[in-house]
Amino acid sequence: MNKPQLWFSYTLLPYNLKEESFYEANDFEWVKSLEGNFDLIKTEVLDFVSKDSLSPYFNRDLTNKKNSWKTDGILHWGFFAKKNLPYLKNSWIAVKSIPGLVSFSISLLKPGSIIKPHRGDTNAIIRVHLPIKIPEGIPKCSFTVENETRAWEEGKVILFNDAKLHHAQNLSKESRIVLILDVIRPEFLNQKTSICAQVINALKWQEDTQKNPRIRKLPISILKGRWAIIRFVLRILLRLNRWFVWP
Repeated sequence: MNKPQLWFSYTLLPYNLKEESFYEANDFEWVKSLEGNFDLIKTEVLDFVSKDSLSPYFNRDLTNKKNSWKTDGILHWGFFAKKNLPYLKNSWIAVKSIPGLVSFSISLLKPGSIIKPHRGDTNAIIRVHLPIKIPEGIPKCSFTVENETRAWEEGKVILFNDAKLHHAQNLSKESRIVLILDVIRPEFLNQKTSICAQVINALKWQEDTQKNPRIRKLPISILKGRWAIIRFVLRILLRLNRWFVWP
């Protein structure tokens, strides 16, 4: 049996692994529990969104309209945002036992908006969409991974490979709201802390290069050294965070 390969965007290597685009919900026991708690989660998420506390996604180049994609949550690649827990407490209780859970966030896409084709930060996760509010079906509201387009259905989970090229659109007249979870794939669970550190490294790389594109021209030896130091520090912080902060 071939050992599964990890891919991370920050390495600047192309993603060319032959992996599936979507995962089967029936293969994961926790999906039934997640969908079974939909009404509870929907109530809390909509209330949280109504407080207008979501922030524009940091990579503004990914959308066709300024500030049209907004996010926030309570778990970000292993780091817990306690300030939002009081608003999403029951939702957190409903999902926190999912094996390998490393992210919990809410994604709002404004009317008439498109998230452009892009790849995520790693193939190490299953990205989970739990649609909360979907104004219309295909073609106005749709989600595409590679060449396969699917409709979001409120309360019905979609599981996909975030490393595959994907895009989304909301051409309706109302906002689209989705709960997003990131779950480490079972075969990579023993590398969870390292994976989180490398993804945060990737996100930091994206943010830095947006602010200063010249960073991309630095010698690869300097970049690798920089990435190694960041990952080392993050692994320590993630372990401390898990031991002392997670409720």
